Amino acid sequence: MKRDLEEESVRKWQRNWTQTTKGSITKEYFPNVEERLKINLTQNFTAIVTEHGKTRAYLHRFKIIEESTCSCGTAEQTTDHLIFECEAITKKRERLKTTALQNGSWPTNKKDLIRRHYKDFAQFINDIPFDKLSAE
Repeated sequence: MKRDLEEESVRKWQRNWTQTTKGSITKEYFPNVEERLKINLTQNFTAIVTEHGKTRAYLHRFKIIEESTCSCGTAEQTTDHLIFECEAITKKRERLKTTALQNGSWPTNKKDLIRRHYKDFAQFINDIPFDKLSAE
Protein backbone atom coordinates (compact mmCIF):
# COMPACT_ATOMS: atom_id res chain seq x y z
CA MET A 1 0.00 0.00 0.00
CA LYS A 2 2.72 2.49 0.99
CA ARG A 3 4.76 1.59 -2.10
CA ASP A 4 1.72 2.16 -4.34
CA LEU A 5 1.23 5.62 -2.83
CA GLU A 6 4.92 6.44 -3.34
CA GLU A 7 4.80 5.28 -6.96
CA GLU A 8 1.66 7.33 -7.61
CA SER A 9 3.30 10.34 -6.02
CA VAL A 10 6.35 9.99 -8.28
CA ARG A 11 4.11 9.57 -11.35
CA LYS A 12 2.22 12.74 -10.39
CA TRP A 13 5.48 14.60 -9.84
CA GLN A 14 6.70 13.42 -13.27
CA ARG A 15 3.50 14.64 -14.96
CA ASN A 16 3.86 18.04 -13.30
CA TRP A 17 7.58 18.16 -14.13
CA THR A 18 6.91 17.33 -17.78
CA GLN A 19 4.16 19.93 -18.09
CA THR A 20 5.78 22.88 -16.33
CA THR A 21 7.65 25.51 -18.27
CA LYS A 22 9.89 26.20 -15.28
CA GLY A 23 13.14 24.46 -14.45
CA SER A 24 14.34 24.15 -18.04
CA ILE A 25 18.01 24.05 -17.00
CA THR A 26 17.41 21.41 -14.35
CA LYS A 27 15.36 19.36 -16.84
CA GLU A 28 18.45 19.11 -19.03
CA TYR A 29 20.09 17.15 -16.20
CA PHE A 30 16.98 15.40 -14.87
CA PRO A 31 14.28 14.83 -17.50
CA ASN A 32 13.04 11.99 -15.27
CA VAL A 33 12.26 12.77 -11.62
CA GLU A 34 13.10 9.22 -10.53
CA GLU A 35 16.73 9.90 -11.47
CA ARG A 36 16.68 13.00 -9.29
CA LEU A 37 15.47 10.95 -6.32
CA LYS A 38 18.62 8.82 -6.50
CA ILE A 39 20.92 11.83 -6.10
CA ASN A 40 22.25 13.19 -2.82
CA LEU A 41 22.26 16.92 -3.42
CA THR A 42 24.98 19.20 -2.09
CA GLN A 43 24.94 22.98 -2.17
CA ASN A 44 27.42 23.12 -5.08
CA PHE A 45 25.57 20.41 -7.02
CA THR A 46 22.25 22.23 -6.63
CA ALA A 47 23.82 25.53 -7.71
CA ILE A 48 25.13 23.93 -10.91
CA VAL A 49 22.06 21.95 -11.97
CA THR A 50 19.68 24.84 -11.28
CA GLU A 51 21.96 27.73 -12.33
CA HIS A 52 20.94 29.47 -9.11
CA GLY A 53 23.69 30.95 -7.00
CA LYS A 54 27.46 30.74 -6.75
CA THR A 55 28.39 31.73 -10.33
CA ARG A 56 29.44 35.25 -11.21
CA ALA A 57 26.77 35.39 -13.93
CA TYR A 58 24.07 34.66 -11.35
CA LEU A 59 25.48 37.09 -8.78
CA HIS A 60 25.81 39.79 -11.46
CA ARG A 61 22.23 39.24 -12.64
CA PHE A 62 21.02 40.17 -9.16
CA LYS A 63 23.46 43.10 -8.92
CA ILE A 64 25.39 41.50 -6.06
CA ILE A 65 28.65 41.93 -7.98
CA GLU A 66 29.61 44.30 -10.80
CA GLU A 67 31.19 41.88 -13.29
CA SER A 68 30.06 38.49 -14.58
CA THR A 69 33.40 37.63 -16.17
CA CYS A 70 35.03 34.49 -14.80
CA SER A 71 38.27 34.82 -12.88
CA CYS A 72 39.95 32.89 -15.74
CA GLY A 73 39.20 35.97 -17.88
CA THR A 74 37.92 34.10 -20.94
CA ALA A 75 34.12 34.38 -20.67
CA GLU A 76 31.10 35.05 -18.53
CA GLN A 77 31.12 32.66 -15.57
CA THR A 78 28.04 30.53 -16.20
CA THR A 79 27.52 26.94 -15.14
CA ASP A 80 28.23 25.75 -18.69
CA HIS A 81 31.46 27.73 -18.70
CA LEU A 82 32.54 26.09 -15.44
CA ILE A 83 31.63 22.58 -16.56
CA PHE A 84 33.03 22.67 -20.07
CA GLU A 85 35.48 25.56 -20.54
CA CYS A 86 36.89 27.35 -17.51
CA GLU A 87 40.68 27.42 -17.73
CA ALA A 88 41.02 27.99 -13.98
CA ILE A 89 39.66 24.51 -13.22
CA THR A 90 40.99 22.54 -16.18
CA LYS A 91 42.87 20.09 -13.96
CA LYS A 92 39.77 19.44 -11.85
CA ARG A 93 37.79 18.76 -15.05
CA GLU A 94 40.30 16.23 -16.46
CA ARG A 95 38.97 13.18 -14.59
CA LEU A 96 35.41 13.91 -15.70
CA LYS A 97 36.52 14.56 -19.27
CA THR A 98 38.63 11.37 -19.37
CA THR A 99 35.72 9.26 -18.13
CA ALA A 100 33.35 10.83 -20.64
CA LEU A 101 35.78 10.20 -23.50
CA GLN A 102 36.15 6.54 -22.49
CA ASN A 103 32.38 6.07 -22.68
CA GLY A 104 31.43 8.49 -25.45
CA SER A 105 32.44 12.03 -26.23
CA TRP A 106 33.36 15.36 -24.69
CA PRO A 107 31.63 17.65 -24.30
CA THR A 108 28.70 15.44 -23.40
CA ASN A 109 25.11 16.42 -22.77
CA LYS A 110 23.90 17.24 -19.27
CA LYS A 111 21.62 14.22 -19.03
CA ASP A 112 24.61 11.94 -19.63
CA LEU A 113 26.63 13.78 -16.99
CA ILE A 114 24.04 12.42 -14.54
CA ARG A 115 23.23 9.05 -16.13
CA ARG A 116 26.68 7.94 -17.24
CA HIS A 117 29.21 10.03 -15.32
CA TYR A 118 27.49 10.97 -12.07
CA LYS A 119 30.28 9.97 -9.68
CA ASP A 120 32.96 11.95 -11.52
CA PHE A 121 30.56 14.82 -12.27
CA ALA A 122 29.56 15.15 -8.60
CA GLN A 123 33.21 15.02 -7.54
CA PHE A 124 34.11 17.69 -10.09
CA ILE A 125 31.29 19.98 -8.94
CA ASN A 126 32.10 19.54 -5.28
CA ASP A 127 35.75 20.36 -6.00
CA ILE A 128 34.96 23.68 -7.72
CA PRO A 129 36.45 26.44 -5.54
CA PHE A 130 33.51 28.85 -5.88
CA ASP A 131 34.88 31.16 -3.21
CA LYS A 132 38.06 31.72 -5.24
CA LEU A 133 36.32 31.85 -8.62
CA SER A 134 33.74 34.41 -7.44
CA ALA A 135 36.15 36.81 -5.75
CA GLU A 136 36.11 40.35 -7.12
